[in-house]
Amino acid sequence: MMDARICEWLMENADTPIRYRIAREFFQDIEESKRLQTELLEHPAVIEWLGYLKPDTPPKHWSMEHGSMNYCLENAGVKIAQLGLHSGIPQVRDAVQYYFDKMKNGEAMDSYFAYSKNQEIYYRKGQHFNAIVITNILSALGVREEEIETYLLGSLEEISQFVKEGDYAIYLEEQERCNLKRVPSVWKNTAYFIKPSLTQRYGVGYPMIYDLVGLSRLYDLHDNAVDRKIDDIIEYISTDEFHKSIIDGYGILAEEDGKYHSMGWDPKYPGWFDLDQYRKEKDGAKLLFFAQTIVNYPKARKTKWFNELLVLLESYRTDSGTYIFPKEWLRETKGYAVLGNHLSFGENRRKKNWIELESTFYMQVLKKKCDNFSR
Repeated sequence: MMDARICEWLMENADTPIRYRIAREFFQDIEESKRLQTELLEHPAVIEWLGYLKPDTPPKHWSMEHGSMNYCLENAGVKIAQLGLHSGIPQVRDAVQYYFDKMKNGEAMDSYFAYSKNQEIYYRKGQHFNAIVITNILSALGVREEEIETYLLGSLEEISQFVKEGDYAIYLEEQERCNLKRVPSVWKNTAYFIKPSLTQRYGVGYPMIYDLVGLSRLYDLHDNAVDRKIDDIIEYISTDEFHKSIIDGYGILAEEDGKYHSMGWDPKYPGWFDLDQYRKEKDGAKLLFFAQTIVNYPKARKTKWFNELLVLLESYRTDSGTYIFPKEWLRETKGYAVLGNHLSFGENRRKKNWIELESTFYMQVLKKKCDNFSR
């Protein structure tokens, strides 16, 4: 359960992003939130990341949505949300307008069409990967426009149809791989090519980490049918079979036209089979990012993994009720945000207690979401 005493300690000691988030999200203090919002927009990290979030017009880079650079939407958008910003702030809405216009004008919707199967209508978002990134990141930032909601609902329907099949065998068999033509040399020795038949039937219909970033906002519709479809997706990925079958990153998508794409990123639970061993040997930063994402899903919070996670994180509790995670867990470096590369809450890292402040706030976020979203 969220600790009000610890939140007061954070309000007294943390920098503006954490204080703003506590005032707005935890205490729902409208007046204090307004006061801190002005201060927030003057914070160095916020100024820097708002600059990355708003692309030049016209954009100077060939890929503004997907990629490992700070200026890519998937990194800047996630980071801005981490710092407490949202689409209700005019500067944020201005920064993401370019991406919203792409959806509104149909640039990312051209491959989105309806098709019939057994006299029912399904929706397929095709293979427009950038649209997946745009809609889910904008959703995470709180954009509630019809175009975004329509796409997310269509995407949800598509993924729902895929997971209903219960099929985890998404890769080509060895003989099928031998028949592939013009495979780039860098991927010739891989054994993990995603079946083209999957995208023919479902588009990019297998669940990705980007879907987890944005789809939870559809719970706000309070639609039982929508909730069930989201729950079905979480149940599909919350299995031993999923974690045994899917490789890190998903693999290579082989298209019928002879094109190949590396398809990141998968939504596997870090340390699904042995969380403590994962903590000792692998990437705690990725674990933290996944934890604050998957906590939004009731079915995920009921898994053995999630309960073991809470126990593990409690092992970092201090006698005073704060938390101190390993420093490397709070990584802030160039790279994909969904892999845990942008986990700072904007604390001044010259402060002696910055690790304690950020670790403690992470735990309060997890606890508050568990309190609020129990279903």
